[in-house]
Amino acid sequence: MDLANIQSEVIANDALAACNQATRLVGATPVVLLPEGFEAENLEKLLPSPTRKRGTTVLNDAESFIAVVNDQQDGSSTRLFSTIDPPTFTAVFNHHGSEPGWGDHRAKYNAPLSPEWKAWTGANGVKRNQVDMAQFLEANMVDVAYIAPNGPGEPGSPDGATLLEICRTLEATKKVNFKSTVRLPDGSTQFTYDEDVAGSAVKGTMAIPEQFSIGVPVFENGEKYRQDVRFRYRIQEGGNLVMWLELIRPHKVIEDAVKQLRALIGEQTGLLVLNGAPSV
Repeated sequence: MDLANIQSEVIANDALAACNQATRLVGATPVVLLPEGFEAENLEKLLPSPTRKRGTTVLNDAESFIAVVNDQQDGSSTRLFSTIDPPTFTAVFNHHGSEPGWGDHRAKYNAPLSPEWKAWTGANGVKRNQVDMAQFLEANMVDVAYIAPNGPGEPGSPDGATLLEICRTLEATKKVNFKSTVRLPDGSTQFTYDEDVAGSAVKGTMAIPEQFSIGVPVFENGEKYRQDVRFRYRIQEGGNLVMWLELIRPHKVIEDAVKQLRALIGEQTGLLVLNGAPSV
């Protein structure tokens, strides 16, 4: 064996000896010193089961999230976090409790918005002619809810049947020239228009409520919440009517829905829901 081979064998034996060394403690942290060019490999994947729990389970409704939290929570090391914008709920099962925790065993519920809520918030502020507005309202008429007046002499929110009649009136006035508006004592707005009938201008009127209310779930499979909606409009040059819907403080409805979910989750898990998000 020549000198070069002997030197190579000595280096290899030294490297193997270094790789087989025991762990050392630096403070309370175990470390292993490796020679240059060598890497430590984690062989946990070869074991029958992991050495500890880790990973994030993503749930699609509050009931499933509660079930996982109750199944996995581990005393003082479990923490619940929640944010409003966007609506999220996160459980960290190995958070810092009486002992430090890795924080990498989690469950998450992102509180997906319901299709109904998306439809109405998606229409918020979108300008339409009266025919397109009527078609949108007809397609979502099932969400319209009658709300009783707050006091004597105050108008209530129109119900679905009343709004449907308004939609039909809007569709029937697609070929008219709108002239003016007047606010009526009941809070609705009366539109005046001219319609060409057999070559003659015939005046007509129609009334539209100032606002109405819908009852829709904010989150998928969630409870319904009241959302008030205002009619907005503008008569353009040439007599064309432009309309749009204005949701009244929808962020407060989401805020209330999140608070209600926090109360439900806290009650059914026995844990305090913290306002915030865990560190990554």
